[in-house]
Amino acid sequence: MGGYPSAVSRFARAFVTGASSGLGRAVALLLAADGVEVVAAARREVELERLVAEVDASGGRAHACVLDASEPDRVLEVVRSWDDRLGGFDLVLANAGTAGRRSPGDLCWSDLDEVYQVNLVGASATLVAASEPMVARGAGTLAAVTSLAGVRGMPGSGSYSASKAGLIAFLETLRADLEPRGLTVCDIRPGFVRTAMTEENRFKMPFLMEVPAAARKILTALERGTRVCAFPASLAIPLGLARLVPAGAWNALARRAHPRGARASKKSP
Repeated sequence: MGGYPSAVSRFARAFVTGASSGLGRAVALLLAADGVEVVAAARREVELERLVAEVDASGGRAHACVLDASEPDRVLEVVRSWDDRLGGFDLVLANAGTAGRRSPGDLCWSDLDEVYQVNLVGASATLVAASEPMVARGAGTLAAVTSLAGVRGMPGSGSYSASKAGLIAFLETLRADLEPRGLTVCDIRPGFVRTAMTEENRFKMPFLMEVPAAARKILTALERGTRVCAFPASLAIPLGLARLVPAGAWNALARRAHPRGARASKKSP
């Protein structure tokens, strides 16, 4: 299936948002190849149907779920409905995300609102919807794709960094609250990954990864129940150390790195 090796997963049923392309699609295919029944959720129905057809042709099980992550009430309803329909998810991965459409550094509330609604509000709704039935069963994995950009405020990427930082903090809270009740909470923090969105970036993307390699790292982390999976290490380690940099020094570094004049990036690390 898509060139990915098959195995036997510890998950039986999974719900994945942002599954019509990029990392979400690749992870959904990996899960299906490992025998997981996957509900693939995204806005684009045609792409979802293609994914389901690919899974079906390989003998797997997948369902298309047209869903806009920016509509939290709908997200809550849909996740709970599918959980009831399939008998309970073992894994829910909030992967849907956006970096907005403005030029780097431009401040526009409508753009910030869009990014927050998808990356933070929609992702949080996805996790909350799945948490109640998982807590009732005393088992399950809640996971979200955050970003290395959420570690510090990145120049020209305020809404994206802030939304991912908020999601990182929410996952930390969920971990403290829900691990004692039998759940696993995973924070997936990728750097730059080559997707249709990053192809539009007009700035240097250090340690750029290919989708299959990044998807495999994500699946391995989910299978192992890794609390925080930050990759690639060559970028994650220095950014982790950047949390220790004083605010003044970081501000100076950020000003020097600001992508002035670059085209709007739809996806940051």
